[in-house]
Amino acid sequence: MAEVLIGKPLAGIDCGSSFCKGALLQSGNILALSRRPTGWNVAESGRLILEELLESGGGGNPDGFKLAATGYGREKIAGADVVLTEIGAHARGAEFLYPGIRTVIDIGGQDCKVIATENGRARDFQMNDKCAAGSGRFLEMAASRLELDAHMMEELLALGKEAPLNSACAVFAESEIIGLLAAGVSREEIIGGAAVSMSRRIASLAARIGIASPAGITGGLSESAGIRAALSRVLGTELQPIPNGTYAGAIGAALFAGE
Repeated sequence: MAEVLIGKPLAGIDCGSSFCKGALLQSGNILALSRRPTGWNVAESGRLILEELLESGGGGNPDGFKLAATGYGREKIAGADVVLTEIGAHARGAEFLYPGIRTVIDIGGQDCKVIATENGRARDFQMNDKCAAGSGRFLEMAASRLELDAHMMEELLALGKEAPLNSACAVFAESEIIGLLAAGVSREEIIGGAAVSMSRRIASLAARIGIASPAGITGGLSESAGIRAALSRVLGTELQPIPNGTYAGAIGAALFAGE
């Protein structure tokens, strides 16, 4: 692994389809983290994230900081010294947050990636970017249809109930959810079924490269104990909680900025 610059502030921005995340590091310590909805203007979101990082963690304008960008909007981040894919960024960031991790599951708003890692580097990966059923967008659709916010969804997932969803397509699944509601199926059963359905799509990706422990989730859904429990059951492997896993891509990008 290349030597990381010691002493220089390192900024990383991970602009995904739903949220733009940022991290500011120095000498191996996290100085600041920031997150905001990406919105329609990726460049502006990235600019605001960097401004927030430098203000809260660097006193406004630290000298000589390096910036790296990742995520689907990475090419729109002005002033980036390094531009890299999410695969490498999440592998590196997850290792920083959970040393020794071997499998990283990044559930993004637009896609899902299962990454086999070794010493913070991606050894192999599988990615689903053709269908929303294996991404955070699928769960977002289900929660919206059920009128659940993140806190309510977590409470219902904790009940461990499940109504089987047969549709493999997110569009058809929404129609199926409407039918289940009309039939009197409870919200906790439906959101539990949606979590398991999403987990099965992710498990099909994981089966192609295998799951080595320890394994964990990065991205926005890394904060959900309910999703982690559902995915652990489907995979047959206990997924570990990763503190600040939402920011793994941004942290990994910052570390690459220092090489």
